[in-house]
Amino acid sequence: MATVKDIRVGDYCTRVYTELSGMKAKLLNFVQEIEAMRGPEKEMLASQIPHFQYIVDTIDWKLEILSRVCPFEWEGPVGVEKHASVQVLEVPAEGAEGYLGG
Repeated sequence: MATVKDIRVGDYCTRVYTELSGMKAKLLNFVQEIEAMRGPEKEMLASQIPHFQYIVDTIDWKLEILSRVCPFEWEGPVGVEKHASVQVLEVPAEGAEGYLGG
């Protein structure tokens, strides 16, 4: 039988997992948008893909930790993508790196 503490922890785990998964999905969408671009815009933004990969890898690592520290019965939220990755499809052109401002 679940205790009140377990229910709150399970809710917390679900909320954090859902938020992190949403962030990961947004980053993967950015990568897809960049890969779909053509011309100078793609050349300028392609250097950002490895940075997005790094953030996605960090989120994956945090999701793995979360799944280990949450209660044994917790299986994660229903309908949330559990595995996805980013791969650089092409190497950015020399000199395409740089600060984009902000």
